[in-house]
Amino acid sequence: MNLIEMRARVREDLQDTDAQNYRWTDDEVDGAIDRVVLEYSLHAPIEQQGDIATTDGDTELDISSLSGLLGVKSVEFPIGQTPKYYQRTEYWAGHLYMQDKGNGNDARVRWLKSHTLDAAATTIPTEHDEIIVLGATGYLAMSASAYTVDRASIAGRHATINYKAWGKERLDRYDKKLKAISRSSRIISKEFYIDE
Repeated sequence: MNLIEMRARVREDLQDTDAQNYRWTDDEVDGAIDRVVLEYSLHAPIEQQGDIATTDGDTELDISSLSGLLGVKSVEFPIGQTPKYYQRTEYWAGHLYMQDKGNGNDARVRWLKSHTLDAAATTIPTEHDEIIVLGATGYLAMSASAYTVDRASIAGRHATINYKAWGKERLDRYDKKLKAISRSSRIISKEFYIDE
């Protein structure tokens, strides 16, 4: 499901399908979807591996080509040792440093990447689409309950309570599904994660 389809699916669950009278703007819906995609990515990141050239006499690795970087699992340098030789690394202000100096040869970097959900494509498995819907609708319903607290409405205070209860129930289910994904992925890491 791409972003346009996901936005429509979220609106369907929220019963917000009248384009002439949307309760939430596209930007608000997309913002909730983006938040959930990032949270999903932290629980089920895409595992990547690539070789990056070291700089002779320098401990820094240029990781600027790693788009969507969430975390580094390991840096093997030099490559081809038996047993494999893994570097201790430090991440600071967008830079990754090894314990040993480079010599111009490649280092093998294993890293975790965030998922994407855009107008043309997605990296989220189809079987997890409904998790994204659950989280986005939960966050949007909770935002609506906060927005309506001090505003007059035909339904009165019950509209706020209903949004809050419905949103909380969806976020509880979403949280359980994320935890189940984390357990099944067995991604328990002491490595750094980048805050976005």
